Amino acid sequence: MRPMLLAAAGALTLLVAACGDEPRPPREEPVVLELSSPADAAVVRADRVEIAGTVKPARASVQVRGDDVAVEDGRFTAEVALEPGANLIDVAASAGGRRADFAAMRVVREVRVPLPDVVGGDEDTGREQLEGLGLNVTSEDAGGFFDPLLPGDPQVCAMRPEPGTQVLPGSDVTLQVARDC
Repeated sequence: MRPMLLAAAGALTLLVAACGDEPRPPREEPVVLELSSPADAAVVRADRVEIAGTVKPARASVQVRGDDVAVEDGRFTAEVALEPGANLIDVAASAGGRRADFAAMRVVREVRVPLPDVVGGDEDTGREQLEGLGLNVTSEDAGGFFDPLLPGDPQVCAMRPEPGTQVLPGSDVTLQVARDC
């Protein structure tokens, strides 16, 4: 049994010595990706935004939302189309023999809605039109004491905010309604 242990120990010694004799290849630094604009969670009104950043090494390749973009002296820019609301934009950088780097940024495209003029129309039609734009509609009674006794359906006498005002979807709109404005 002792000769077998000595043989195994000798083989292990040779293996360790052989591994230590060959020089290891120099370790490459990982790719470094930095996004400079726009700021994360930026709010914009345009339907497109320009993404800009830097990458090291300067010869690294960059993809924005899966599309290759040009890199010059380690700098890159890409124009990205935005959907209304929150957009997540992913960026990847890679170079041969190096660990890739990834980044993501959020950009919110704010889309405002102009309020149509529903004053003078009936309450139900005005409410449907405003709710169709994604607005929260409430009604206030603008009639006097005798208004419920008057003939006809209530109509919109005024609205807040005023017609033509630009508001975000989900905003509150109040209709003042009465039978006799």
